Order: sequence, then structure tokens, then C-alpha cells
Amino acid sequence: MQTHPEVLAARRSQVITSDDLVKVLRMKVHAGSVTTYADVSHWAYGVRTRNHPVRALLRGAYSNGHQFLTNRVVKTNGDLAALPEGTDQQLAQLRSEGVPVSTSGGVDFKRTTAINLGRFLYAECAA
Repeated sequence: MQTHPEVLAARRSQVITSDDLVKVLRMKVHAGSVTTYADVSHWAYGVRTRNHPVRALLRGAYSNGHQFLTNRVVKTNGDLAALPEGTDQQLAQLRSEGVPVSTSGGVDFKRTTAINLGRFLYAECAA
């Protein structure tokens, strides 16, 4: 997945906040769908490997009452978030929304596709 150099430069000059993440998750990742940490990283930073800042954004959104949105972000292999309180609540929400779950308890990406946030420009979602 490539990102145009001007888009990367614009993203580097902007500070991405948990509020921005909440906006894009609300707009693009509806009930019954998921996205991945890598897709959030690509959307926010132009690369798929900035997982530590993504976790900080997700923690901020989670702490501000947006758990139902942050629960829709999973690892690229379908594993759920490693939260101190465990994965039971996240798993229950995803199941109730109709997200296919594997026998190992993660999202079954053989039966669903993650929403690719990287194809949307930050400016489109920040309004």
C-alpha cells in the first residue's frame, strides 16, 4: 500500500488526537465491521507500523467513553486487544454485532475483511 508523498508530509505536520480517531472510527467502522491497528497507523501516520502511538490514541478514546468504537480495532491476525480487564467484553460486542469470530476467539479474517482506513485522507475525516 503506497501513500502519496504530499499526503505523508501533511500527516507528519498534523497532530492526530484521540478525538480525530473517534471521528474516523464513527464514520468508517460501523457495527459488524472491524479495522486493524495497522490500518489505523496507516491512516494516522502514513505507515502501518506505528502501533505504540495507535495504542495511545485508542486508550484516549477508550478513556473518554468510546469503548464501543475502540473495540472494533483488532490486531492484523484477528487477535483482540490485550486489555487489563481481558477480552470478554470486546469479544461479546463483536459477536453481538455479527463479526465472524474464529475458534481461537479472535476475528476470523477468512470470513470478513478489515475496513482499510488508509485509503481515506485525514483531511476528509477531520472535518
